[in-house]
Amino acid sequence: MGRSMLVLCIAFAATVGSLAYSASAQPTSVSATCAGAISWQSARNVVGRVATIRGYVAGTRYASYSNGSPTFLNLGADYPSARRTTVVIWRENRARFGRPESRYLRHTICVRGLVETYAGVPEIEATSPSQIAMAR
Repeated sequence: MGRSMLVLCIAFAATVGSLAYSASAQPTSVSATCAGAISWQSARNVVGRVATIRGYVAGTRYASYSNGSPTFLNLGADYPSARRTTVVIWRENRARFGRPESRYLRHTICVRGLVETYAGVPEIEATSPSQIAMAR
């Protein structure tokens, strides 16, 4: 095999490897629609995976004096119910959403992101408004 062919094969292998890595890496930006959404009650079944969760925003809270100044959107049931699913928006992303505690309250939304748990409650961190769609 000639040197140029060897260089080409190495470049191809590096590109394929890079594509495989980026496909398995956690997405930094995901867009939400309600297509394929699962109910907020089923969020526990998809912990550790990227999913779209649909639910009624039963309550919100902007904890401006807490560490990280989070905004919480509670789907299905309000805090302190452990049955809820929570969307958390941190201070560094909050300006992108306007006033999310008012904007989404008492609306049914679909939110897309990595489902994790905090204190046993399923949670999605929203960093961009494109992750949240108003359901129809």
